[in-house]
Amino acid sequence: MRQRLTLAAGLLLLASLSMGGYLAYQDSLVPVLLGEGQDLYVRASPEFGEDAAQLEALMPAGPGLEALLAAQADLTILEKGPGGAWAGVLASGLQSSRHGQRWRITVRPGWRMQDGSTLGVAQVGKALGTEVARLGGEVRLIDAATLDLRFKARQDGLPGQLARWRVPGSGPFVQRGHSLTRFDGFSHGRAGVAGLIIATDPALMESHAWAQGLASGRWAWAVFPGHIAPEDMAKVRLAPYDELRMKDGSVWFLSRRLRRLRPSADDWTRTRLFGAWKGAMDLPYDPLGM
Repeated sequence: MRQRLTLAAGLLLLASLSMGGYLAYQDSLVPVLLGEGQDLYVRASPEFGEDAAQLEALMPAGPGLEALLAAQADLTILEKGPGGAWAGVLASGLQSSRHGQRWRITVRPGWRMQDGSTLGVAQVGKALGTEVARLGGEVRLIDAATLDLRFKARQDGLPGQLARWRVPGSGPFVQRGHSLTRFDGFSHGRAGVAGLIIATDPALMESHAWAQGLASGRWAWAVFPGHIAPEDMAKVRLAPYDELRMKDGSVWFLSRRLRRLRPSADDWTRTRLFGAWKGAMDLPYDPLGM
């Protein structure tokens, strides 16, 4: 009888150790391969004075415009690189547990914020906390460089979420309403334009006002508003602008004087203003940057 009890206790201990080892194995972290993200920011190369331009654009108010402005001012943890792989923006490293319930972010060191501080785990944790909580998770600060996101359920799609959740004040432009001002302390260098003001007045989207603004060179770029009188469209066709049709159905007229602005055809709100500048001469415009 005693031998049976001893055997049963041994088997129970072995099972407990095996289960504990399995759980520890599942909770262990595996690196997620990230690109450096250096090619996400193409530096401007303006001639003297061309980076002092204060641009003005005409776009309809709405979620798309707000997303475009936020993308210039507040950056994400990750971003899809040109080849489709994940690249680190505000993260220099990412790890995931095998059960997908724990994710560890290593914050990129030395990243300069618009308020003069250096990006830290506390700022990242605060920025992500609400969104993580919506998924039933919590943020835990591990040390000065890393933080964990822990969830009750598997989160295979978390890299996609980290490419949407933004950290305020981390980008190359400071946003105030519908205007942007260059942040000269940005970690990747100096942007090629000093600022941008976006007009959203519906009256300016009226055919004649819209066309006159383009013909006079007032707008750095403007959205095609829909029905245009033939005489107004003739003015636009003769103006130094090129037409670019986006996948969402919108049509944009972009000035040839605004160099190396590369609108994202998949999602125009992700178009990056960093690296664009206003040139002094009319040049052939290539929307693909070839």
